[in-house]
Amino acid sequence: MTSMGTSALSKAVPTEVRLHNKTMIMRLLYPDHEMTRADVSRATGLTRMVVSDIVSELIDNKLITEVGFSKPNGPGKRGILLKFDADSRCVVALDLSQPYVFRGAVMNLLGHVLPREESVISVTDTTPLEVVGKLCRQLIERTDTEVLGIAVSVPGIVDAHGVVRESVNLGWKDTDLRSYLTDLTGLPVHVDNDSNAQTMAELRFGAAEPNMMLVQIARGVGGGIILNGDLYVGTSRAAGEIGHVVVDPEGVECVCGKRGCLETVIAIPRLVAQIDADPIHRDEILRQAGDTLGRALSMPLGALDIPLVMVQGDSSVVNRSFLDSAERALNKAIATDLRTHVRVRRSALGQDAALLGACAMVLTEQLDYMVQLGMAK
Repeated sequence: MTSMGTSALSKAVPTEVRLHNKTMIMRLLYPDHEMTRADVSRATGLTRMVVSDIVSELIDNKLITEVGFSKPNGPGKRGILLKFDADSRCVVALDLSQPYVFRGAVMNLLGHVLPREESVISVTDTTPLEVVGKLCRQLIERTDTEVLGIAVSVPGIVDAHGVVRESVNLGWKDTDLRSYLTDLTGLPVHVDNDSNAQTMAELRFGAAEPNMMLVQIARGVGGGIILNGDLYVGTSRAAGEIGHVVVDPEGVECVCGKRGCLETVIAIPRLVAQIDADPIHRDEILRQAGDTLGRALSMPLGALDIPLVMVQGDSSVVNRSFLDSAERALNKAIATDLRTHVRVRRSALGQDAALLGACAMVLTEQLDYMVQLGMAK
């Protein structure tokens, strides 16, 4: 009986089975695990011949790379270590959620920031799309590897097609941002709400738990929800959009036209302005803001029985006084003997959370595509 060659083996394995096997191997190595072909064979249950064939294809497509030899383990030949090649491609990530500035970065496939760019924006009724396009082009010009995709984190409601249905802070309504950037660059583009993006960042790069809510406080206020380990977006992809929930009917007018929306009380520019006007009462201002957030979250968290809230925002505002006050108010409103105490913690991802979330969007959608490279050959 003659042995089956690599090309013949590839053709003999059904496409679906082969894709499953490639995905299984990629998941073993991602993000930064090092394994030999023999290790992969033992972990997956695949034969060494099948593993060798798939690994050769993944190396050809620059998805994994060989990085040296394994440590000696008794007599015999040392195996060659394999590792996911995080620098073979890059992601262009944009964050449009911050006050006064659009931020962007080129990131490798582990979310490590390479070049950065920023565009200062003026406060106007409508932010021109051309500002986003210019920032995107500047970043692409600074790449020296293949761009896997572009991702944009936007404050507001974004549908599944990358259309910004409404972004009050940017003055956008039914704005097809994905098509605009796709036409401009010819690259795959992913657009999502900034809070969803930051929640995705916690899932892939941070300290997410299977059931939690992330609250993002910046120019506006938004939230993302994880239920049973998955991002929950809701029927209209507006789950977690708490910024324009009214917390004070007699409060100041919001840019959305209502009065007393949550973001009129706790958005970063609002709190900074209050503190600048009355620095002596800084802690009291932040405690009151935290109390407002805690009370606003009591109903959705009480209904969903979520035990953790992570808050992302400028550390000068989202500090211990703010977080402790939010936790006290939240638990006071929903506490029962049968309910777990809800923790309110600061996200550790820092100012790059939205950029990491944008990168996570591309990885989630494009890694499956990467695994399929060469399947039609």
